[in-house]
Amino acid sequence: MATAILHSLKQGAYTAIALYVVFIAVVTVASMNPQLTAPASVSTQSSLVELDRAAVNTKGRVS
Repeated sequence: MATAILHSLKQGAYTAIALYVVFIAVVTVASMNPQLTAPASVSTQSSLVELDRAAVNTKGRVS
């Protein structure tokens, strides 16, 4: 009985350590790539696309 309890505690500890390592990896990747967490970058990219389209439309009208 005591062996089963110790085995269960060890498994729980291994699971907790694995989840902690995954958490640290996710936080590290997210902090190194701020565009992954910044929704403002999407609106910036779409506004740049709109500016490019406007420039192409203007060039087409001039010629």
